[in-house]
Amino acid sequence: MNLSNTQLKTIEQNHLGHFAYFPKNLGFAVYETNGVTVINCGLKTSMFNIVYGAAKDTASGIDQIKRSYKGQPFAWCIPPSAHNPNTTKALLENGFIIETIEHAMICDLNNVASFEQKTDLLITQVASKLMLADFISVLESYDPHISTFYGLMNDELLFAAEKLVVGYAYGNPVSIGILFVSGGSAGIFSLVTSKDFQGKGYGTDMMIFLMKIAKDHGCHSVTLSASSDSGYRIYEGLGFSKVGKFECFEYKGDCT
Repeated sequence: MNLSNTQLKTIEQNHLGHFAYFPKNLGFAVYETNGVTVINCGLKTSMFNIVYGAAKDTASGIDQIKRSYKGQPFAWCIPPSAHNPNTTKALLENGFIIETIEHAMICDLNNVASFEQKTDLLITQVASKLMLADFISVLESYDPHISTFYGLMNDELLFAAEKLVVGYAYGNPVSIGILFVSGGSAGIFSLVTSKDFQGKGYGTDMMIFLMKIAKDHGCHSVTLSASSDSGYRIYEGLGFSKVGKFECFEYKGDCT
């Protein structure tokens, strides 16, 4: 296996690990079928209902999975190694839309010279229900089901492989991120800064903090997916390189 294939495998393992970690530990349905992993949290949102991979039997596999969600919306993520134009065509023909195309990126932490922050953002790992509420407050404007899902978290999960992080400015929670640690690598997810505080460098400092946590946990690399060209350029400046692309589809659902 060459270097780029090894890097892709690391990125894809981190993504799937992140998608499944909390749902599995919270008791939601996480299972494999027809070559894909299905994550069904029973919520009417594609943020937590996710299919990962490419179905082996495309037409019947897609129909079977749609029926398993019982009309709920869900996302379908095709990792770089599973790209297939026939799968893309079948998803579009079965009512899915292309939500985004994301750059799959990886950074060798051994090549990062400094983890110094540039702003006065106070960043810390979520370690209590009160801090969890702060984390939720930054993210919940994107989806009304955020508080329902994360409200199920217990103290034990706050100190597990999936680490929630929140940044404060002027005493208010304004930025968040998630780090999924798996062996010698980690994945960064849900990097969000409140709209009124964007453009101040807080998101970049949150990235640097998460990279430092990964390094402190013995990780030699950190991965992410960038959904915008502006974010992609910022991550490049922090030492990330692009390896491939994720195709992200969404089924809006047919229930109210």
